[in-house]
Amino acid sequence: MNKNTNRQDRLTDDKIARMNADELAKPQEFFANFIKSITIYEDDDIWVGDKPAGLLSVDGRTLKVSLQSRLLRVNPNIKLIHRLDMDTSGLIIFAKNEYAQSHVSKQFIDRLPQKEYQAVVFGTVCHDGKTGVIDIPVRYEPTTKPRHIVDPAWSKKALTHYEILHHELRTDTQGKAHPVTRVTLRPITGRSHQLRVHMVHIGHVMIGDPIYAQNTALELAPRLNLHAHKLRLKHPVHGVWMDWQSDVPF
Repeated sequence: MNKNTNRQDRLTDDKIARMNADELAKPQEFFANFIKSITIYEDDDIWVGDKPAGLLSVDGRTLKVSLQSRLLRVNPNIKLIHRLDMDTSGLIIFAKNEYAQSHVSKQFIDRLPQKEYQAVVFGTVCHDGKTGVIDIPVRYEPTTKPRHIVDPAWSKKALTHYEILHHELRTDTQGKAHPVTRVTLRPITGRSHQLRVHMVHIGHVMIGDPIYAQNTALELAPRLNLHAHKLRLKHPVHGVWMDWQSDVPF
């Protein structure tokens, strides 16, 4: 089986059916406790949570186990604003009414929210300074589903600022150490798979990435090393800037 297909594609139809059935059978208490355990902030208008890696943001085509569906079991008024990839963990915001959804969604459209991710990538990222910019469009490539690729001719801009934090060593299952680099990523645009593909573009795939990493880079971590670490935006009602932070779990 290809190690580079995404997690949902690796699940068999029978396993997906079992997962869906198990989710439906869970008691209401499970959903209430789960949401409580990952809540970062909540008021009458917005909910900010710390999404675990491996959980869809919204229901997929066949897999009906997601953060949104669990939130809806607790609050049927929850409304989607943005998404994180299934393999990515960290900060995500939902609205609790239509006004908040519209207001915060427009902020994302206008690129007002400040998002900061942390990642560990394979190899030693070298740069004249500690910071860099990746400015090249990213698009879905249907011939290599679910992968995305860079495409200079694509009409939609993709822009990422990055900062090198420090270099590390990670040991594989045979005890051999490999150089990796911890980076901060600040996406200016919000294209699907943008951060993952931009890192591949500069020659440094994220370790543990089940879609883009291969061999040692894939095996160095049990999960994709990408985490939505910080989020800053304006409250939809009060108009004040609010900041949230989630500890990096890797």
